Amino acid sequence: MNKGALYRHVGITAILLIISLYSWGSVKLPQPTYKVVPPYTALPDTIPVKKPVETETVEPKQEPPVEPVIKEVPKAKKQLKPIAVPTVVTPVKPTQIIKPKIVIKKIGVRVP
Repeated sequence: MNKGALYRHVGITAILLIISLYSWGSVKLPQPTYKVVPPYTALPDTIPVKKPVETETVEPKQEPPVEPVIKEVPKAKKQLKPIAVPTVVTPVKPTQIIKPKIVIKKIGVRVP
């Protein structure tokens, strides 16, 4: 086996192992899947103060009916028909395959 390929293989494997081992120390495992909230950040519950009941009743005001803003509906303008594009069928040229000429040169001595 070629020593260069062996050194390359061992070097890449060592680099990948060093990178993976380096990342293990920087993260605490196992990580919780939910966000942990400390209990002292939550505010204690309080009982809401009762509001005094109002004795006066307010009569609703009657507003006059609102007239429509648009008095007439505008008519649509006549539009021209789209122009039909003629379908011209152009003949498709088949692909031409050009075969290369392979010249095999042999090294040697020709004997007549």
